[in-house]
Amino acid sequence: MRNIGSHSQTHTDCGLQQHSPRWVAPGCYREGHGRGSQIQQLFERCLHVLGPFDWTRPDHYGLLCTLKICCIPARCAFSKRYRKLSKVAGMDRFGVAFGRLVREKRGIEGMSQDDLAQKSGLTKARISDIETGKIANPQAKTVDALCVALNISREERAGCHSARASDLPSRLLEKLALHFGRDMPDATEEELEAFLMAKAEEFREMQARLEKLAETEGRISELIRAANAALGEGDFDLADGLLKEAEEVQLQSSTIVALKKQAELRIERGNAALVGGDVAVAAGHFERSSHYFSGVLPEMEADNRHECANLLRYYGYRYKSPAALFEAQEALQRNLGIWKQDAHKEKWCQTKNALGGVSWRLSQFDLPENAMSHLTSAKDHYEDVRACCSEEFLPNAFATAGLDLANVYSDRRLAKSDADYEVNLQFALSLQLSALRCFSKTRDPRAWGIVQHNLGCAYLALSGVRTEEAKSVADIENAIHHAERSFEVRNPDDSLQYWVASCRTLGEALLKMSSYMTVTDASKYIQRASKVLQGAAARISPHEHPHQWSEIQEQLARCREEAPAKRDAD
Repeated sequence: MRNIGSHSQTHTDCGLQQHSPRWVAPGCYREGHGRGSQIQQLFERCLHVLGPFDWTRPDHYGLLCTLKICCIPARCAFSKRYRKLSKVAGMDRFGVAFGRLVREKRGIEGMSQDDLAQKSGLTKARISDIETGKIANPQAKTVDALCVALNISREERAGCHSARASDLPSRLLEKLALHFGRDMPDATEEELEAFLMAKAEEFREMQARLEKLAETEGRISELIRAANAALGEGDFDLADGLLKEAEEVQLQSSTIVALKKQAELRIERGNAALVGGDVAVAAGHFERSSHYFSGVLPEMEADNRHECANLLRYYGYRYKSPAALFEAQEALQRNLGIWKQDAHKEKWCQTKNALGGVSWRLSQFDLPENAMSHLTSAKDHYEDVRACCSEEFLPNAFATAGLDLANVYSDRRLAKSDADYEVNLQFALSLQLSALRCFSKTRDPRAWGIVQHNLGCAYLALSGVRTEEAKSVADIENAIHHAERSFEVRNPDDSLQYWVASCRTLGEALLKMSSYMTVTDASKYIQRASKVLQGAAARISPHEHPHQWSEIQEQLARCREEAPAKRDAD
């Protein structure tokens, strides 16, 4: 019950003195009610529907004087003088239900009232009266004509006899009547009657659906039955809360499990398409697997899409496929529509870093004329992430962005001259050494190994632009050191791709160092490089790893060329 206002208090104070069911407080006249006795009579009639009323209770006076019942009648809410509303609770009005059915069926058929009049042989006015429920009991021949014209089934026709407002629990009936009086102040008694009977039909159908749902066992059943009881009391908020909880239980216990299984099967179809080399079909399957969660769990949709994008990325890296990388890029861009920077910073940074990785690889595998555009895009993605976080806030995302940004600055195409390239490489090294502080060998072995390997690559590149031999040799020594350290967390059984990359980098550094050594020392470096590269070649095949295989074969050819040259020099 809401608090009693000044208007209501007038009724309360006077009502406690008078105790008369036919008395209306003078305050009503001052506030514009006018025909107080007429409204009092209306209240008496409403009580047949709304239930017993205690005139000695102040809070009941407050009820009558709320805006829902007191002020609205002052605005002619019931100006058309309802007859006794008690009959609403007990009448069986076939005409109202049938009229509603006719109106619905006509809408489904896309017919106007004129069209229906012509098809049924009735007048348009007659059809209008039927649809609005003005004819309580239409003649059988009229009903027959409309059923034929609108293809109304026998079951649908019979259902019109069952709509009874008395099916509504008293508390629910009370609330519905109050709402109707508030929302439809100028409605007629027939319209109120039609409204309540329609609600009775809706309520009965909803109860049947809930009872069917409640046949399940456990917590869901308990919640649904409690919601059904709340509806019977007219407590819509409580019912909604209980149904929401039941929905969450169902979602967690069954729906999510089923969706995950469905998504896994679709992802495997995508993997099968990748095995066959059909990137477009694979991408379609992957996106479909993400759509299973759309509208249900957007976060899970985005997570699934990210994993599928990773499958496309790895395929693109392995086979140098721009098509796969473009599909991954499109998927990741979709996720930025879910992972917003302000609300989901960590996921947003993860997605931006992945987009940077795709752009960097596209700069290597796409058409040469597009390389600079891809490099610039990668650089922008990584810098966006570093602007969003720091070594203190989301340190892993910050370090990953720095590490990958170093790859961009290590690209010779980004520099206009050797001098610029040397500056870029120095900056790349500073980014990598900064990232190394954020990753632990024990806690983050994969990331730690990547940093060590990338440091080896950067030092190797820097040695090539040095103008002083001593500095070049020092850079190569650093390259060998970091490449060797990467093997501490990489092995061919657990991380073949990373292990092969370390073998290639170490082999290249050893070959380069041999060019600065005496003949005897150079041979040792060449022999060691050959052993490392042969070990990598033995672990992969030209069919499964065509690009890595061909690059290793080129390095081995150089080993064979260098060895005789050193022997001849000796």
